[in-house]
Amino acid sequence: MNYFHRICSIIRPEQIISLTLSDRNDNIGLVEIFLKKFHLESLKRLQSLTLVNIDDNEQMIKILLSITNQLQILSIENTNEYYNDTVMDILMSIIGKEYLHTLSLNIERNRILNPLIIWPRECFLYEIKLVGLCHISLFRNILRYSFNLKIFQAYDIDLDDEWIDEDEDEEIEQSQMLPLSHTSNLISLSLVNARNEMDRLEWLIPQFTELKYFKYLNVYDFHIETIYENDYSLLDGECWEKILCNCNQFEFISTIHLNCDTWNIHHYLASFRTKFWQDKNWNIVLEQYNKTVLIYSLPYIHNTYYYDRTIFISIPHNPLLLNQSMENVTKLRINLTAVNNLGKQIVGHPRFSHVSHLILDGQWRTVELANSIASLVCLANIIALIRLERVPTFIFQSFIYDLTNLQSLTLTTFVLDSMNAAVFQYLQCLHSLNIVQLHDNYRHFVNVEPFCTMFPQIKHLDIPVDNLDSCQYVIDRLEEFLISIIFRFPNNDDEDEDEDDDDDNDNDEDDENDNHKTKSTELIEWAQNIRQYHQYRINDGDMYLWLQ
Repeated sequence: MNYFHRICSIIRPEQIISLTLSDRNDNIGLVEIFLKKFHLESLKRLQSLTLVNIDDNEQMIKILLSITNQLQILSIENTNEYYNDTVMDILMSIIGKEYLHTLSLNIERNRILNPLIIWPRECFLYEIKLVGLCHISLFRNILRYSFNLKIFQAYDIDLDDEWIDEDEDEEIEQSQMLPLSHTSNLISLSLVNARNEMDRLEWLIPQFTELKYFKYLNVYDFHIETIYENDYSLLDGECWEKILCNCNQFEFISTIHLNCDTWNIHHYLASFRTKFWQDKNWNIVLEQYNKTVLIYSLPYIHNTYYYDRTIFISIPHNPLLLNQSMENVTKLRINLTAVNNLGKQIVGHPRFSHVSHLILDGQWRTVELANSIASLVCLANIIALIRLERVPTFIFQSFIYDLTNLQSLTLTTFVLDSMNAAVFQYLQCLHSLNIVQLHDNYRHFVNVEPFCTMFPQIKHLDIPVDNLDSCQYVIDRLEEFLISIIFRFPNNDDEDEDEDDDDDNDNDEDDENDNHKTKSTELIEWAQNIRQYHQYRINDGDMYLWLQ
């Protein structure tokens, strides 16, 4: 905590323009301390405020009521919030203030995106970003009352309550789907987790007569069937031409699961090479996998990409465009079975040159895999690595040291065991290390003594342990660098128990509650005696500590 107080001592509140207040489990209690030192009213030049995981209603009310008329940008992120009506009423009143021009809300989706939300009758927002599915009635109100709105983003617009399927009477469909009003102001629309099919887009998009930018992202895991029906017309360039004629910029990704063996990728590819697409200078790529087609505009607009073995890929003829095609991808997930001997096949710069977060799936069998990975990404740019399956330890150790700027590492207890068996040691300072357990029914704790030898320099640690002695050992050994730590205590109750009658079950529940209370009491007593400067939180039986 002394570092935090030292930082606060050099802050000049009159100079702060942008502020983020975060009460996540990796920096617990710091918001309360900060607000005791600095009142928001004293931040006279504050223009942008971001609130992350502020759970307490009273604290949220104080923050919102302290917002000054200089604030232009407000962002709230808390997907697990339980804000009361008072918080929501104050938030809605702030949304209607004339000084606020940008709003981003990522909170409990049924609260803000449902049709019952009362949108302010006067709203001066220029830009709105909502995480979740926006109900059509709420969208109508936003358009009606947001006089200055130019930019809108949501997962998608939920038309279900008003939409009638095509097999119903067309006259009923037309009478149900009333047109939107006040659509002429909007110039940018982004649907970033879209589910709507082409017939709904054909109703929605043409109503925005001044729309210049449209983003449609429908990105799903290739190996998991989508819960929505596949619409092959999303692969038809002619259908898109009808609704995009006024747009200057179109960014597009869609994943279609194939259920037809006679599907012809070249037929659909040709529909995106007409004069319309050439005049717009919009380049579309199709990638076919076993039962999936990925279609996207260039450059690929999403920050995450899954690399797997393709059956077919349409490569742009322009070398410059090809080099820039994946410049937005910063997080790459690689199926290692798809990159065997790839290093011998690829010549030139890595295709994913801007990737900083790397996830490696599948079996790692040979030394050559490291060269194959290096042919796809620039290893010196990797700051975060996730590996959840077992590895050949000596090869993996060499690979990690090739990641010269590595800051974050996420491993499973399985990987850790194999590294421990090979007497692995990583002497560079890691910003964060996360040890995860993939299966709740397999309770595996970290042996902390060899662990602290393997990773002696860590700033932020998330680790499963079996008792408080292990917690104390980790802190004693790693305290020089540790800033925050999460101790997870997986439930180690016996799994195999005889079935009891209802009374016995009730008694078991009472005993379980008593055990949780006893455990929490033990954790509190232990945490209070660690050191003078620290903050702690107990959540679901786990311990969250902030030490510096």
